[in-house]
Amino acid sequence: MPIKAEQLARSLQRGLAPVYLVGGDEPLLLQECCDQIRNAAKEQGFVERELLQVGPGFDWSDVQQAAAPSLFATQKIIDLRLTTGKPGRAGAKVLGEWAKAPDPNMILLVSCEKWDKSSRTSKWAANLDKAGLQVDLWPIKSQELPGWLEQRMRQHGMQPEKEVVSILASRLEGNLLAAQQEIDRLALLKGAGVITVDDVMRVVADSSRFDAFTLAEHMLTGNLSEGLRVAAGLKRMDTPIPMLLGALLKELKSTEAFRLARRAGEPEMSVFRRMHIWHSRQNTISMAARRLNTLKLYAAFKHLALIDRQSKGRAAGDPWQSIDALLRQLAA
Repeated sequence: MPIKAEQLARSLQRGLAPVYLVGGDEPLLLQECCDQIRNAAKEQGFVERELLQVGPGFDWSDVQQAAAPSLFATQKIIDLRLTTGKPGRAGAKVLGEWAKAPDPNMILLVSCEKWDKSSRTSKWAANLDKAGLQVDLWPIKSQELPGWLEQRMRQHGMQPEKEVVSILASRLEGNLLAAQQEIDRLALLKGAGVITVDDVMRVVADSSRFDAFTLAEHMLTGNLSEGLRVAAGLKRMDTPIPMLLGALLKELKSTEAFRLARRAGEPEMSVFRRMHIWHSRQNTISMAARRLNTLKLYAAFKHLALIDRQSKGRAAGDPWQSIDALLRQLAA
């Protein structure tokens, strides 16, 4: 039976499963859960790791080849990145065969960035869950975000005042990547102990604002000069491209969903409530929906897909240059 992200640590303490299937649309949670599994496996002697990125034209026989015994290690992790969450007929067959007879010297870790109902309830997913463990990642609801923020801050030894988590929740709008960046920044600049509202406001005001959340806001509003400045800062900080793309894609999807709902006649405030768009973001989303038409939005989705392929070495070009090009495209 599938478990939630918060149940994974306890499961790993009880022992390793031969197969893990982790799926969810939150890049931060997906990365953290996979890291937990990889670290736990490494502690148990699974020191060799084979990374396989499933894309168009992927040869599923590579999975069997990756599972071949190594001359230098007897225990191995097969890290299979199934970006679309859909292995196709050939992939489902290979995964099903693996699930029938998992190798005790191998751990198969399948991670899916897209995880809709059809993937979660598919036969191939059920086979992997039966052979090991399926971890379903669910978005943090707006009412859950303050508690999530407080828990994360306390893990860093911080004791936030009640107003602190409310301010951060309002500012971060459910963007978990930006939330973790803000918490890391607070931990670095303030350290452990009581965190006051003044501390938060000072850190936020003094920060260079080089984060994915800010880049997404400049992208939506068409603020090209600031967008390019933030993108340059993110590049200097070696920000992981996949996590950055997750934030940009989420904001563009919200804009398109808002735009379509308004065209269908749904009142603006009703859309904001239904989509959990917080007050401080409402003007940005509304402005972007008026400024960006379907053609521009879908061109942006294609551009993000290109950047994703470039970051993984599957397409020619510099992903950071392509991010700059995307900002110019949406500002025009």
